[in-house]
Amino acid sequence: MKIKEMWISQPKNRFGQHTLGGILGVAALALLLTGGGVALGFTMGWPMKGVSVLLCLGVTALGVALAVGLGRQSVKDATVFFLMEGDRLFVLDARQLVGFGSDALSHAAAMVKVQGILRELAQKPYLPARAEEILKVERIRENPTHYALICQVRRFQGQVVRRTCFVVCGLEGQEQLLLQLERRLQWPGSPELEENRKPLCLCLSILACCGFAALCVVSHPAVGLLPHIVYFPCLGATFVALCCAVWFAVRYRRGE
Repeated sequence: MKIKEMWISQPKNRFGQHTLGGILGVAALALLLTGGGVALGFTMGWPMKGVSVLLCLGVTALGVALAVGLGRQSVKDATVFFLMEGDRLFVLDARQLVGFGSDALSHAAAMVKVQGILRELAQKPYLPARAEEILKVERIRENPTHYALICQVRRFQGQVVRRTCFVVCGLEGQEQLLLQLERRLQWPGSPELEENRKPLCLCLSILACCGFAALCVVSHPAVGLLPHIVYFPCLGATFVALCCAVWFAVRYRRGE
């Protein structure tokens, strides 16, 4: 198939520099706020237990908020749309073309590879094999910096799923892309989607979190209804279940 048109957020893409710089900036800000808060607490003679708790909660909340914003920007920068012959519209998250390792160095190297792929696409457009075909657009939501789309897409394995895509405001050729997406808002038919099990997983995660939290309470030395050796394993299990609940809640809210 021949590419009729392609939309990419940054023709001279600096995905790697922006993402790595954002991660380092968030980490540096967290260290600065923590160190500055501790130093100020000692200088002013404040109770350090209370200061430590407030710093932990405040810096963690700020770090999570900044990380979520950085991740969203990363998704927008890595998303490319292709209009092919036959009026077929494809979307690609370029991060899917590389493997992200478990350590910091391999993660950084992967982001540099993504940047190279995006630059290559901008210079010599082609449709990667892992691009997903947009079959139907269920909803378009306008935001100050981007448009969020809930789409039905066919993955390269043939599986039809929902996913969230982003269109950056100010994208070159934005109006033509939005026109193509709006044409698919009222598409009369589409393959059936697989059953969405996210609500069930979310409920199970919340129940598990509440159950382990209750075990933490009754096994705490101050209560002593269960052996205290149970407390820390249950505390860790509560955190894991909470993370799973947040993950499924985010995926369900995004329609994925």
